[in-house]
Amino acid sequence: MSARHRPAGREFFKRWVGATFAGWLLGFVFIVLAAAGGDLIGVGDGESQFIVGIAMGAGVGYAQGRVMRRRLDVTWGWVWASAIGLGVPVGAFDIATAVWGESWPSIPIAVVTGGLLAGLLQRRILRSRCARADWWVPACVAGWTSATGTAAVSGLLPSGPSAGWFALVNIAVILLGGVVLGIVTGGALVWMLRD
Repeated sequence: MSARHRPAGREFFKRWVGATFAGWLLGFVFIVLAAAGGDLIGVGDGESQFIVGIAMGAGVGYAQGRVMRRRLDVTWGWVWASAIGLGVPVGAFDIATAVWGESWPSIPIAVVTGGLLAGLLQRRILRSRCARADWWVPACVAGWTSATGTAAVSGLLPSGPSAGWFALVNIAVILLGGVVLGIVTGGALVWMLRD
């Protein structure tokens, strides 16, 4: 049995979680580069979340797509589905905020919607390769919501007397979001790919 058609298991799950975490880190790098590029050319006001959605979606989608390419011959479609899926709802949030003010809609709604759209776009890719592809949509929503929730917890942590220690804990909690995303979606994907 070839590696490509072997049922998904522990090794695939580990690769998926590792790749998702690496993509989460890459997403932050893309965010910083996009912000710096925008500042250099005088575009953006620092308030736009659209670039954050696109950059994080592209980073995670790229890393996951590399794992999916080995497993299911998925190419750049996975990256685009992730970047568009997360970018469009967050871009809609930016537009709604500009029109109606800061109170509607909230970032959590944009993230849930982003997970839903990314899941729907990626489900189309999985459909011809996986009988349980429809389960990817709720897995994607749960994964992105949990990851963002984990990162949001960092803002609730007490700062305490040691600013340096707090900064390290804060960064660790934010980075944990990539692991959470990998565990939630990876667990679902392993189950989906079992024969």
